[in-house]
Amino acid sequence: MSKIKLYPYNKDFIEIFEKEKMKIKKVLPEAEIHHIGSTAIPGVAGKGIIDILIALDNWEEKEKTVEILKGLGFTHIHPEEEGRIFLSRIGDTKYKDAHIHLVEKGNKDYRKKLLFRDFLREDQIEAQKYQELKYRCIQEAKGNRNKYNELKDSYIEKILKRAQEKY
Repeated sequence: MSKIKLYPYNKDFIEIFEKEKMKIKKVLPEAEIHHIGSTAIPGVAGKGIIDILIALDNWEEKEKTVEILKGLGFTHIHPEEEGRIFLSRIGDTKYKDAHIHLVEKGNKDYRKKLLFRDFLREDQIEAQKYQELKYRCIQEAKGNRNKYNELKDSYIEKILKRAQEKY
């Protein structure tokens, strides 16, 4: 497994997401599509991967949807886990391309990802704290993806609790 790296926020991430969204809308016109993850939060450094949340009204359409997304190059498909299917397309770019989080609309993962993003978009001070934490975590984890994610977990849960109280 390759080591992860953080890149400074790039305003081009929004445009990259919009282009991906247009490609997805062509093959899944009814899909609800959101930009999530660090690239969706202005000013926050991240792995440079465009994280895309696709919410399905009918979860029974998941296999058909995965097959359609394979046609867009999302060929690395993880097994379904807690109502989410994770797909990735690793491009030959500095930023490693895109990930899709396929979920049932309204489920726990759907709510958590949007709550976290929206809270940090609205609170730039907290967004900067999150960025600082990410840099500390990547140093402590020495680039190990699993350790990096584990180190951020308690902070993310704290923010989600605050966001649930706010919204």
